[in-house]
Amino acid sequence: MTTDYHETDLPLAQIAEPPHMLRDSIDPQRLGELADSIAAEGLHQRIGVQETPHPDCYILIFGHRRQLAHGLLGRATIPARVYPHDADAVLIAASENLNREQLTPMEEAGAVAKFVARGESIAGIARLFRHSPAWVTGRMQLLMLPDDLQRAVHHGEVSMTVADLLRDVTDDEHRVALTDEARRNGASAATVNIWVATWRADPARYAHNRATVEEIRQNREKFILHVECEGCKADVAYGDTRAFRLCGPCSEALARELQAEAGR
Repeated sequence: MTTDYHETDLPLAQIAEPPHMLRDSIDPQRLGELADSIAAEGLHQRIGVQETPHPDCYILIFGHRRQLAHGLLGRATIPARVYPHDADAVLIAASENLNREQLTPMEEAGAVAKFVARGESIAGIARLFRHSPAWVTGRMQLLMLPDDLQRAVHHGEVSMTVADLLRDVTDDEHRVALTDEARRNGASAATVNIWVATWRADPARYAHNRATVEEIRQNREKFILHVECEGCKADVAYGDTRAFRLCGPCSEALARELQAEAGR
């Protein structure tokens, strides 16, 4: 593999995105901040592109946010590092993004998956990324998480350890509820482990309780408690009644007065 390249300014219109970017999402606020920084200080790091058989067409390798920021600024060209068509674009993109772009764990997992798909060994991927085999294995395991947990890890809502514990909760609704609880309270792995162990001890009870709550929600009117009004004797919802603290004689007097009022 060659790593030769040359540097030049390229028209943005000649740069195409690859089918799959290592970075899965773009934060609009951060993109705006980057554009402001480039406008004030210039571009500190060139983007990377790869040559194609067509002389006026290049494929973006890394620097997607920088490319978009230049577009926001209305600039026609951008400083680029141009790699030959036979360069290992996947390796170059992974190296650049992992070392500079601060990918999320899920984005790192996506980068690892590209090398797994082309037959690289775990040890080989570890050497390429300059991480341990355990790091590579951990990223591969992230791709086996349910989609809801992958999203939570990607957005930094729960840690990889917490997500790995929650994967054992096979009841989707209960797992989503626990994930939300962990996100809101910043629950530790030890706490989440207790939640999972409690669910594992009797998963049927949680499913039954949830079904009961859903039944009440859908048939709310059937579960409203009604009582007899002590004044007019009408059948009313308990929530529409009021309580008063009266001594015995006053309570009896009030009841007699209400009964008399109702008889008029």
